[in-house]
Amino acid sequence: MTLRKDRVRAIGIFKGRAELTDSDLRARADKMIEGVKALPIMQENLLRYEVSFKTERPEGTLASELGLQETPFQVMILIEAASHEKIHETLTDAGYRKLLAGALEHITTKDDFHLFPAEFVTIIDK
Repeated sequence: MTLRKDRVRAIGIFKGRAELTDSDLRARADKMIEGVKALPIMQENLLRYEVSFKTERPEGTLASELGLQETPFQVMILIEAASHEKIHETLTDAGYRKLLAGALEHITTKDDFHLFPAEFVTIIDK
């Protein structure tokens, strides 16, 4: 296994506030996404910023079919940049901190938001 040297990641996972429906969560996330896209530092420093939303299949869940525990997390954020320093510079920028504060007030909580830096290996990329 060879870790990629051309980019690194930060991965955030969180669950929405208990009072939010899936529709509410996505609507509030859409507002944050627009804010993220409007920050120049995001365009300058990042190679990728993706948001994934948990979905349910009508007849059970994939986790239960595999004998795994269902996750309470509803959203994953994938951030890629050329270095961890670029990610750090971006996520500690005043503009992003303001967006994060809004997310922690209206979308999730500090206790329900987890973030970690990562190095990765690409197995399949078509």
